[in-house]
Amino acid sequence: MRAAIHRSARLLGSVALFGLCACGGGGGGGGDDGDDASAGSSGGSEGGSESGDTTPGSCTPAPGRVGLQRLTRAEYNRTVRDLFGVTSAPADMFPPDSATSGFDNNAASLTVSPQLASLLLDAAEAVAAEAMVNQAATIIACDPVAADCARETLAALAQRVYRRPPTDAELDDLLALFAASQSEGDTFAASIEHALTGMLMAPQFLYRSVPPSASDAAAGTIVALDDWALATRLSYFVWGSTPDDALLTRAGEGTLRDDTVLRVELDRMLADPKAGALYDGFVSQWLQLGKLAAATPDAGAFPQFDEEMRAAMLEEMRLFFAGIRARDGSALEIVNGTQTFANAGLAEIYGVQGPTGDELVAITTDPTQRAGVLTMPAVLTMTSGPTSPNIVKRGVWLAETILCAAPPPPPEGVPPAPDPQPGETEREQLERHREDPSCGSCHNLIDPLGFGFEHYDALGAWRDQADGEPVDDLGTLPDGREYRGMVELAGLLATGDEYPICVTSKVMTYALGRVMDDADACAVEDIATTNVTLDATLSDLLWAVVTSDAFLSEEIAP
Repeated sequence: MRAAIHRSARLLGSVALFGLCACGGGGGGGGDDGDDASAGSSGGSEGGSESGDTTPGSCTPAPGRVGLQRLTRAEYNRTVRDLFGVTSAPADMFPPDSATSGFDNNAASLTVSPQLASLLLDAAEAVAAEAMVNQAATIIACDPVAADCARETLAALAQRVYRRPPTDAELDDLLALFAASQSEGDTFAASIEHALTGMLMAPQFLYRSVPPSASDAAAGTIVALDDWALATRLSYFVWGSTPDDALLTRAGEGTLRDDTVLRVELDRMLADPKAGALYDGFVSQWLQLGKLAAATPDAGAFPQFDEEMRAAMLEEMRLFFAGIRARDGSALEIVNGTQTFANAGLAEIYGVQGPTGDELVAITTDPTQRAGVLTMPAVLTMTSGPTSPNIVKRGVWLAETILCAAPPPPPEGVPPAPDPQPGETEREQLERHREDPSCGSCHNLIDPLGFGFEHYDALGAWRDQADGEPVDDLGTLPDGREYRGMVELAGLLATGDEYPICVTSKVMTYALGRVMDDADACAVEDIATTNVTLDATLSDLLWAVVTSDAFLSEEIAP
């Protein structure tokens, strides 16, 4: 059967795919296609807004253009898992996905190289074979000797794989693959497997796109997503995977765009364990948690740190966000919450009593010292050097992830920070560094933000002295407002507009797979103002994103 697959599957799958190899995702806005997935660089108007009327509901719709959006490696693995029970993670052999504006699901980054196209064929064959082993009895639900069994089987299968019903022409192509395999003497099941390989190589599977009905629309036209496309966008936002049968049923009924139906489906999906993909896909990239893997605390200074503690730091983050999602807390809890999780090692860093073993259990941290993710060991460790905190790294992290005020890249030839002089504090050393105009353009933003973290050592434990001197944790926001430490900063973030706008922009960037630009600023601010508050919940924020014009519509690419 391998020869038949290489002849006909390559014809119907690879040819179409290679036609897209040189194409970018076509997403709206610019981007740094080579950014590391944890880079978190800001794009477009994140953190900003246009002047004018920002009364809720007053914004002019500006859906923007996503374009061709290939499945990421993680989305591919989850999709074949949920479709066919394939747990071998075949996409792990693909090249890593690059990112734009900090997220690897951005359409602008998701190109297809000839190398990836070849690996996609290998994966398609492996997935099709495993699918037939796992689910042959479900996939073939009719009598193979019946005249219409092949068409019936392929039509049902294609609807799940393509996330919409196949067109007559697409179904004819699949039947041609089936017939080619039959002509080689293959069994009915083997011929279905052969056609399934072709489906898994088709752009209809590999790309999330606007509905076929929009294909004749003029470039720049705004079109509403049909129910099938909306189901796909919703599912990959919340689950990072394909729509399930219940969601596809709603799409087939044509009722998904009804607010009542859509809200029921969103709440159902958020309650499903698969919604954990919001953490893996969104939170971990937003907060740049991949950087923790590169942290190297000095064994002499921090003998308690080991790989188990590194893993516990990440697990605390996951449990913290799972708790907010489970109780549907406010998005403000992310930066001011005191309810988290710790084992014995993390409890020592937090200075709390209770946990005694390796298992992470719920704890309450000191509200005068701790404020959500701002003071969690994972963040504080990954923004430190081997023996001491790194003010610059911490300032950059805060600027990029929480304020969406990323500094510009340093110009070429900028000298390193000067060596400290005898008796000079790090604050004084950085003040000298900022006197150089070429350095001050960035460090006037990031250094004052980093100073606010000074009460936390390189693992995140509280300290009252640094280098034998009392800690000076006076920080300054980009607008000039001063604060003492992270708890006071958390209060400013909860009452200001920087964090609500930033987190909303990050959520929308991830949900849509494109960079937010100036045309989106009003809508972002509109959503942030009413949904990132003490009284609003996380699901309120997600619902506002899902019902936005940007989520429900698409601008046709030229």
